[in-house]
Amino acid sequence: MDPTEIVAGRLHLRPWTLYDESAVLAACSDPLVARWTPLASPYMQEDAHLFVTQTAPQGWRDGTAATFAVLEATTGEVLASVGLYRIGGGTAEVGYLTAPHARGQGVVSEAVSALCRWGFAELGLQRIACVIGVGNVASRSVAEKCGFQFEGVARQEMLQRGTRLDGWVGALLPTDEVIDRRALPAPPVLSDGVVTLRGWRAEDAPDVARACDDPLTARWLPVPQPYTLHDGTWYVTDHIPGAWAEGTAAELAVVDDQTGELLGAMGLKLPNRHLGFGEVGYWTAPWARGRGVAGRGAALMARWGLDVLGLSRVELLADVDNVASQRAAEKARFQREGVARRSRLDRDGIARDMVLFSLVAEDLLTP
Repeated sequence: MDPTEIVAGRLHLRPWTLYDESAVLAACSDPLVARWTPLASPYMQEDAHLFVTQTAPQGWRDGTAATFAVLEATTGEVLASVGLYRIGGGTAEVGYLTAPHARGQGVVSEAVSALCRWGFAELGLQRIACVIGVGNVASRSVAEKCGFQFEGVARQEMLQRGTRLDGWVGALLPTDEVIDRRALPAPPVLSDGVVTLRGWRAEDAPDVARACDDPLTARWLPVPQPYTLHDGTWYVTDHIPGAWAEGTAAELAVVDDQTGELLGAMGLKLPNRHLGFGEVGYWTAPWARGRGVAGRGAALMARWGLDVLGLSRVELLADVDNVASQRAAEKARFQREGVARRSRLDRDGIARDMVLFSLVAEDLLTP
């Protein structure tokens, strides 16, 4: 297979050269790249040299891989790497990574789209697959933005430095309509000047563990007891990213608008989004109680669901004995509709009566 170049608007895709060695080293030394790829970690100078002088050229020669440096078309700056791997039998697998300084600019999605068009047109491919580590929401978002459809989870599919990981498996066919297939937009930043809702971060895990190990939190939520740091890490790095990527729930951290201190959690469950409604849920850290955190956060979350996701109704269920949660709902302008009898199982498997609240767009127009 002859090496080629692809012109893609502001981007220029070309085969890697010896002169790119330092750019490869800088990009592949990034901790986020190490977390989600099977590349050597730590990534050394000799690894970069081997890639640009042997691995990448060999793929072109034997026709099994086509790897490209993604450059800014005017300056020639290296922004990313994209490639088609395991080419054969009319299929290939796409892979990509972004240099840290180029993230958040839509570079890789544009490059992957151009690469796939080239693969279908010039190589005659009938299927381009992608396998992405479960939890790597940013990478899945790129693929879905390029029109890939995810087909399920392949258990233990990925081998990463001796450890097997589950992988989201998706594919793009030449006959597919190329549309943005992301279930949810990127996690927003929402603020009322007192509290801010933002995406969860790995460094939030210790505070999550501390908050959820509280007896009052455990009374109303079916969280593990005792609640450990391992539980908190799983929550922020696995559970939340997975739910967000699959569109089943949008969950955000609630922090102090001025100090950034973690105050609680706010979520919007979306199993019935296709019917036009979602359900808000929340918890407040023990050190933040009595400050109106839940009410403020629920108001921001519900408005986002109505305005951005286009929901017609947002529900909220509070245990009949959880007076604090009911007050928070009312402060967020939710309207009480009644009691849904035996509608939730508690941590002991006992069905509990829940007060049903709702918020619709018209409620926000009422003084």
